[in-house]
Amino acid sequence: MRLIPILFSIVPLLLSNCTNPAQQNQAPVYYDVVGFVQKQIAGLSAQKPLVSKTVSINEKRNQQNTHDINWAKELELFVQADINKPALRSSYVITRPDSATYQYTLKPEEHLAVQSLTVQLDATSHQPRRIEAVMQTSNPLYTSERHVLLESGPAAGREWQVKHYKLTGYQKLPYFNKNEFLVEGQVQ
Repeated sequence: MRLIPILFSIVPLLLSNCTNPAQQNQAPVYYDVVGFVQKQIAGLSAQKPLVSKTVSINEKRNQQNTHDINWAKELELFVQADINKPALRSSYVITRPDSATYQYTLKPEEHLAVQSLTVQLDATSHQPRRIEAVMQTSNPLYTSERHVLLESGPAAGREWQVKHYKLTGYQKLPYFNKNEFLVEGQVQ
């Protein structure tokens, strides 16, 4: 009977040490888009810049100028475009059209949402000037495709900031028409 309490205290310790420390310390294979986007979310949330924003669903279009943007929601699709996860290490073909551009394309045998991701860096600051991604989802409930584009550059008083973003795509439910959307923002 004395062994049972000892086993309950030793087994969790043994199991917690079953992770591979080499795997935890591996350098990211792909560009850290999420790190950049999260830094932008924090900066833009604090700064509250004026944004000229256009939202369109099918043919209905709305345009407004506002300081009131929930940046975590606004840039959520860029966070979803993250391919820098250990499970995805070998899922993408990496090409370098030039020294400042990274292109990641999903391998044909893989079935993941992010089909492609392109990151263009500024030659001097090595910050992302342009991030583009194509994401697709297809299942029995719906089919969707999203194209996301984020452009950034140097800003007064800040080292680097989002200047323009655009999200376009569609969602198609069986037996219903395709719903197309566009969200575009120009940061002033």
